[in-house]
Amino acid sequence: MFLSIEADKTAKLINMPKQDPSSSSSSAEQVAANDDLLIEILTRLPLTSLPKFKSVSKHWLSLITSPYFARIRNLNPNIISGLLLHSSTHKLVPDLDFIPLETIENPTLFPSLSAIRIINSCKGLICCENEQKYHILNPTTKQFTSLPEPCAALGNLSLAFDPSRSPHYKVVHVWCTNYDSFSESYTDQSYFQIEIYSSETGSWKASGEPFVADMFMYVHGGVYWNGAINWFCNWGDSLYFNVDEERLGVLPMIGGPEQNDVDERDNWRLVECRGHLHLVQVYGLMTRFNVYEMEKDYSGWSVKYRVDLDLIGIAFPRMMKRLPTDPSHYAYAVLTLVREEKEEDSFLVIHVPGKVIRYNLVDKSFKKICDVDNEGVTEDSLIYFWCDAFQYIESLSCVR
Repeated sequence: MFLSIEADKTAKLINMPKQDPSSSSSSAEQVAANDDLLIEILTRLPLTSLPKFKSVSKHWLSLITSPYFARIRNLNPNIISGLLLHSSTHKLVPDLDFIPLETIENPTLFPSLSAIRIINSCKGLICCENEQKYHILNPTTKQFTSLPEPCAALGNLSLAFDPSRSPHYKVVHVWCTNYDSFSESYTDQSYFQIEIYSSETGSWKASGEPFVADMFMYVHGGVYWNGAINWFCNWGDSLYFNVDEERLGVLPMIGGPEQNDVDERDNWRLVECRGHLHLVQVYGLMTRFNVYEMEKDYSGWSVKYRVDLDLIGIAFPRMMKRLPTDPSHYAYAVLTLVREEKEEDSFLVIHVPGKVIRYNLVDKSFKKICDVDNEGVTEDSLIYFWCDAFQYIESLSCVR
């Protein structure tokens, strides 16, 4: 096993005084021969540059592709570099777009696959569908693996992955046991069964007995947080499923008018970032709302941020117009929430007609991230929504 070195050794290496060529050559050889030092340097480089260094030598290739290197490089799987988005068009499989949130290149996605539809993302890995086959992809390394067919008819898939805890991932499959295939409908009371795929075993297994739940959890994917897949439902109990313990629990509600109002609850979604679970209003029902955070022990929600979008509405008046497709909503959609290492830098990513905006959750400032091509839709329409947006996190995690 390789051992990491102290940061001051790296600093001393960087600040070495100028030496004659023969001495510099000797120093370079010493670095190349020291795996600990070499790994320390390589882990500090942008992931996009690593393919070039793989070709230096077979030894460098073995270091960069080793599970140890990937684990060290993935110790902080929290930096959201951008968003992968399906545009809301009338295509059977919408276009896949990329919006950078950091200074990185637009990733070249999945050259071996065409017409993919992203279902779920988690800590750098993506679950997607292609020609009725389901795959786990790493968009950074361009690696993918195809999942075996689950034991039952396909339902809803959610990724459970935390590279800081394990190099292995799981996929939680929830399917409705009383779907009437003849009428293509569901009975009044929906029963669900859970199956789990493990990348460690490469197979599916059933978990527990069927249970009653809202159809919403079947339609929308869950969010992995605190070792569990979490579902926020339109009515009834919202649920979480502890993946390791294979145990269901009830997710507390936030109280207030959102507690029992189905239409109100339909505007809220869960998002995980930096080990925090949030409940966010994602559709334009109002311009002022709270963002809630769940306690680690599931004891309840507390208000984390208070959002006021009125100034954005002044700067971008088209946001204040009502959506042509839904006059009860303003023309904006929250795409994701990003918690930064410094609390004061945390922000929402918001789509208004023709633009994507970055809204600071602490000081309430905002700036344009990019313009959006509204080709094919009216100028006051939106082409991205919460369900279309997936976090892109650079990662070396293996999918096989």
